[in-house]
Amino acid sequence: MTTAPLPWYRHFWPWFVIVMLSSAVTASFVSLYFALHTTDVVVEHADASQ
Repeated sequence: MTTAPLPWYRHFWPWFVIVMLSSAVTASFVSLYFALHTTDVVVEHADASQ
């Protein structure tokens, strides 16, 4: 007697791939938010000879 194969949502690997891709998309949106809503800071270089 053979058992029926499990549906795709009962396996680990599809969810693992979905979570990894979703975390990359979320991190991209967080980076975009920081890029658009923060000011750029200019760092002045102190000359070593002074």
